[in-house]
Amino acid sequence: MRVSVAVPAYNEERNIGQLLDSLRAQRTKRAKIIEIVVVASGCTDRTAEIVRERAARPGVPVRLIEEAERRGKVTAINTYLNHLNPNVDAICLCSADLLVTKEVVERLVQCFLINRDVGMCGGRPVPTNGHGTFPGEATRFLWHMHHKVALEAPKLGELIMVRAAIVKRLPSESAVDEASLEQMVVDAGYRLAYVPEAVVHNHGPETIRDFFRQRRRIAAGHYWLRDVSGYSVSTMNVGRLVRLTMQEVASPDPKRTLYALGTIGAEVLSRGLGWLDFKSNSNKHTVWKVSETTKSVMTDEVRALYNTDCDTDGGLADAEAATEDDQLLDASSQAAARATGT
Repeated sequence: MRVSVAVPAYNEERNIGQLLDSLRAQRTKRAKIIEIVVVASGCTDRTAEIVRERAARPGVPVRLIEEAERRGKVTAINTYLNHLNPNVDAICLCSADLLVTKEVVERLVQCFLINRDVGMCGGRPVPTNGHGTFPGEATRFLWHMHHKVALEAPKLGELIMVRAAIVKRLPSESAVDEASLEQMVVDAGYRLAYVPEAVVHNHGPETIRDFFRQRRRIAAGHYWLRDVSGYSVSTMNVGRLVRLTMQEVASPDPKRTLYALGTIGAEVLSRGLGWLDFKSNSNKHTVWKVSETTKSVMTDEVRALYNTDCDTDGGLADAEAATEDDQLLDASSQAAARATGT
């Protein structure tokens, strides 16, 4: 299956090189990454320079599209779609502030090949935030709950794959691109699938101000989507959230319980502020203020995952690596076959 990877980017100099390296180091068998397209929108840092430097190296072709003005992530995605290679079967939409473990693209392609009724699938985002601060613990708790919800009813984000024939253009007013894609896929008669074995790493806000800004913006986007399309992402199901969250609050660790309760309170407040934003100005978050503390993803905790077996020519270093690759791909087939979906 031929895959085009899209990376919308705005001032991502701290991570874009490492992201491209992780994408070019993907181990594939049934998937073929034919291009990685970076849409750099109004960047004022070294993002475009770093992309050009990576593009000059051997490996999967990297293409740079530069926009003079930043008009929001959805606009950048639509620019990519306007230049989409007509020969691709699937689009992998990847946030620029991620690192992608080496079997992700293959596992998502396997999900499509095994489940013909799946139109969109996504992996599991795992944050690299540290412990001991409220923003870090809250980020870890929220992504853990995202995982728990997605196991029951897929909520896809950060890195997703969609069949290319389904999506032509996203609504320019959307501040929640993956959720808008979910709605389009479901309306087209396909189902969604969550592949938790396809792990990507992100980094959540490190300040309380950035945390609230991000959660408020996402909530406003989900209220907007529900209003204009009738579609609600699975994390908007309050009953499901309460049931799954209560299992976590019952932890025997009092510190974990306190962080969980604090995160729940912060999320409730953020959703309330997001609802006010939606009611007062539904386009307020289309071009959002960047949370600078989310832009450095690599930490010592995950460094070993990305510093070994990286071969940007797309091959494997030796026979031992080839054996490991076959084991990974067998695992990806099994994971795809049991991918959760609705």
